[in-house]
Amino acid sequence: MFFLADDEHLAAGPAERFTHAWVGIWCVSFLWALAAFGLWKLTRKLFGTREETHFLSGMIIAAIMLLLVYRRSARGVVKLLAGADPVNQALLAAMLAVGLTVCLSVLRTDWHRQEMILWDWLAWIRPACKAGRILLLLPMWGAWAMFILPHFRRVDAEASPAAAVMARGCGPLTATVLMAVLLVWSIWYFAYLPWTQLSIFGVAILAAVGGGLYLAGRKGKMDREVLLATNLLTQLAMLLAFLANRELRFW
Repeated sequence: MFFLADDEHLAAGPAERFTHAWVGIWCVSFLWALAAFGLWKLTRKLFGTREETHFLSGMIIAAIMLLLVYRRSARGVVKLLAGADPVNQALLAAMLAVGLTVCLSVLRTDWHRQEMILWDWLAWIRPACKAGRILLLLPMWGAWAMFILPHFRRVDAEASPAAAVMARGCGPLTATVLMAVLLVWSIWYFAYLPWTQLSIFGVAILAAVGGGLYLAGRKGKMDREVLLATNLLTQLAMLLAFLANRELRFW
């Protein structure tokens, strides 16, 4: 409901039902992360795995993200950054769709980059496919952005009572613990990269806090639309940072 429902539908019931909505957001994000990884593997098998660029795989995942799972997030990004001008909105929406598709299309398995496995029985939770690792992490960082941002600027309870209740339900300690979990998880996943991998997490945190506050400033308040837009913005920023780090060689 928090991701896809209309504002009128959310306002039809008591806002208190969203006290623990952050748990649902976290779980839904994880389910989408698994689905995105599965789709990437499935589409590569269907359309071929030899090409360096997997355009059809990227296009399918981007379409599902922008038209279904993160439909309101994408609309929020376009509306808040492009303003009320329909031409600017159309141009930005096209750039968003094309940019996301291209970024997902150039993900690679990088099978040759293998790491030491300390415990074989844990190997299944760290896929050897490097594209799978970033696909699993992106939705989780996007969800975390929605939890941490309200602690830097309070959600307008009159404009978005459901978002305000959700933010209160996920306190600063919970958001900090989740960030620690994500940092450990991400460092473990990106251990094959040099020390510059730290910039991937730095970009994600900067996009979540700095980008979210900028979007809130553009709208003049913090509400559900800003939180959803920050979710997608954080994922896009982290994906770009990952692609930039993939070829860096600073030792």
